[in-house]
Amino acid sequence: MSELNREEQIIEFVSFCIENFKVKHNMKGKDVANLFKDSNAIHFLAENYDILHTQGKDYIIQEIEIFLRNRGYNF
Repeated sequence: MSELNREEQIIEFVSFCIENFKVKHNMKGKDVANLFKDSNAIHFLAENYDILHTQGKDYIIQEIEIFLRNRGYNF
């Protein structure tokens, strides 16, 4: 797998996470993207891509919620 291809897959995964978090929490996509950026959740998702992308949507969103709560974020 080429590095560019992997980067594209991670970007698609982060976008998937933003979209599903937005829907679950009735937020605007821009607000979720900013939350993920400010909290370092994007880095968390990229670093854990190999494990997380194989899980179901509900599990992934729950992991993001735990990550955010552990860092003092409310949503």
